[in-house]
Amino acid sequence: MKLKRGQKRCKSCKSINASRQRICINCNKSFHVKNKPIKNEIKDWQNLEPGEAFRVVNGTGPYYVLNRDCGEGQIGDRLFTGAKGRYIVKEITDTGIDAWSVSKFGTSGYAFVYMGKPDYCEKLNIHRRPHRIVKININR
Repeated sequence: MKLKRGQKRCKSCKSINASRQRICINCNKSFHVKNKPIKNEIKDWQNLEPGEAFRVVNGTGPYYVLNRDCGEGQIGDRLFTGAKGRYIVKEITDTGIDAWSVSKFGTSGYAFVYMGKPDYCEKLNIHRRPHRIVKININR
């Protein structure tokens, strides 16, 4: 059987898992994870200056895990609730970056990009994870 997009097969038990799954949902065996470094990734985000531009790497930041099938995905899928796109730094806080989002037409709206420590809120089923960001140049 051919796998659909976004799926992978466990080599030990042959069950189908989501492509970003790190541990098999059936046999709990961990998958080999390729953690390639990201070019121009900003690790020292607290040293960013107001006016500098960055882009949030897709698939990072806070998320929650679906506990039932719905129109947004299937059980176990992650739905990311964090920031997406390109931003200009307004201010640096203890847990993240206050920023203006950037579009083709200039700055468009305010966003908070979470960069704090990973944690989990059991009541809301939300996993707070820091965003991964990349430095970019914006022509004004």
